[in-house]
Amino acid sequence: MNTRDIEYYVQLVKLKNFTKVANLFHVSQPTITYAVQRLEKELNAVLIVRDRSHNELLITPAGHQLFIHAQSILQEITRAKAEIQQLQTKKIRLGMPPIIGNEYFPKLSGYFIRQKLMNQLEIIDGGSRDLYGMIHQGQIDLALLGSTQPIVDQSLETQLLLDKQFMIVVSPEHPLAQKEAVSFKELISEEFVLLNEHYVHPTAFSKLAKQAHIEPKIVYQSNDLSILKSMIREQVGIGFLTEIAIHPEDQLVVLPLTDTVQPRFLISLVTRTQQLPTDLQQQVVRVINEFIQIQKNSPSD
Repeated sequence: MNTRDIEYYVQLVKLKNFTKVANLFHVSQPTITYAVQRLEKELNAVLIVRDRSHNELLITPAGHQLFIHAQSILQEITRAKAEIQQLQTKKIRLGMPPIIGNEYFPKLSGYFIRQKLMNQLEIIDGGSRDLYGMIHQGQIDLALLGSTQPIVDQSLETQLLLDKQFMIVVSPEHPLAQKEAVSFKELISEEFVLLNEHYVHPTAFSKLAKQAHIEPKIVYQSNDLSILKSMIREQVGIGFLTEIAIHPEDQLVVLPLTDTVQPRFLISLVTRTQQLPTDLQQQVVRVINEFIQIQKNSPSD
C-alpha cells in the first residue's frame, strides 16, 4: 500500500472533491483517481462512489473504515520520521509548562550542568495541554506535565513525580487576605482572573464550581502568569493557582481550600510508549528523578 495513495485518500474523504485534492498536492486529477483505484483493488472493496446526479462523493462503509485506519497510519509515519530525525540530532526536546519550569528548572538546570547534559537539552515551553499534544505528535521527546488526575494513555508512559495543591490567591489588601483558609462555596460573589484552556487549571476550577453548585464569575483569562499576578495585586479579581506558582516576591496571599474533596495538581514525567529510549534520554530521566527525590526529602518543599 502506497503511503502517498493513503495521503491522497484521507484528504479526498475530508474534502470530497477530486479537483481540490489534486490542487492541494499539486498533481493532476487523474493521479488522485488512480490512487483510489489502486487502494480499492488492493483491498478488494469499493471505497468511494460518485453520485453524479447530486454531484457529490459518497464514502462507503469500507471507505469510512479505511479512513479511520489511514489517519492512524499517517500519524504513526509522521511520528516515526520525527523520532528518527531526532536520533540524528543527539538532543532531547523537553517540554515544560511555565509554572513547572519557573519553580523547578532553575534548580534542575544545576543538575544538568553537573552531568554535562545542559547543551544537549532543548526546552520547549507551553501549557500542559499543548505539550500533551506535542508529545503525541513526536514534536518533543519528554515532558513534565501538570494534570488534575493521573494520566492514563496507552501510547504514553507516565511517572507521577509530585502532588501539589490548588490555592486561592488574593491581594494583601483584599478582605479575604485576613482568612487562614476558605471554602470554594464562600467565593460565590467573587470575580476571578484565571489561566486559560492551555493549562489544566480551568479543569480543576470547573470541578470545584460544580461540586459547590455555584457559577463563579470569570472576568479575565490569559496564558500569561505574570499578568494574572499583577491583576490579582491590583484587585481586578482573585486567582486560582497551584501552590508552586506563587512565591514570596509576588507579594500575594495564598489561601488553602477547606473543601473535603478537591482536585490536585499532579506533575508527571511523560514519554511515548513506542519511542526507543536513547542513552541520552535515560540520563535525562535519571537526573530528573534524582532531583525530584531531593525535592521530596527537602524540609522546605
